[in-house]
Amino acid sequence: MRRHGIRTAFTGGAAVIALLATGCSDSDSDSDSGSGSGAEPDPKVKTQRIGAAGGACDLPFTFDTPADWKVAAVNTEAMGDFTVGMAEMVCELDARHAGTSGFVRLWNDPTETATTRLVLERFVADSRLEKVRNVEYRELKAGPYKAVEVTFDGYNSLFESDQKELHLAFPTAEGFTVIDIDSQHPVAYKELLPEYERIRKTLRES
Repeated sequence: MRRHGIRTAFTGGAAVIALLATGCSDSDSDSDSGSGSGAEPDPKVKTQRIGAAGGACDLPFTFDTPADWKVAAVNTEAMGDFTVGMAEMVCELDARHAGTSGFVRLWNDPTETATTRLVLERFVADSRLEKVRNVEYRELKAGPYKAVEVTFDGYNSLFESDQKELHLAFPTAEGFTVIDIDSQHPVAYKELLPEYERIRKTLRES
């Protein structure tokens, strides 16, 4: 049985699939519509390079994050299977040491026949959030990669609050990567957006 760890399977997945098919914005028709984050990273922040062989997270690409973020690979054999859609969590970036209550998590979907858009649709459909709405897809660049970004709103029943979500997906030599901005607090979510942009703009193939 699949276990969702930090996320709970969304029981209304079929309804979300219908929403994705009929109710989302058509901005994905643009070949590079730019990110919906509306944020810019601070160039004065000291950074570290993540993803290189021998580092905490060995990835098919590298990117920059603030130097005081804690980085950890995810050992699914020891911790269990953390899966959303068909993507398995492979790396976690913890921003709490920098004073922001949130995480950036990286997931890998190895499905060979998928498209980037389909990977994100499955990810959204398996969201822990209820009452998913305002789903908007954009095609954009993430470093050298042709990527798709999705933003949406939903209701987190665990925290009894509305929540914004942002995910980015792109194809790599090892499958599709999904970058997930994860914070239940709206202020912390906004604080993570500039660092999401830093990651997106500094992505490089390994």
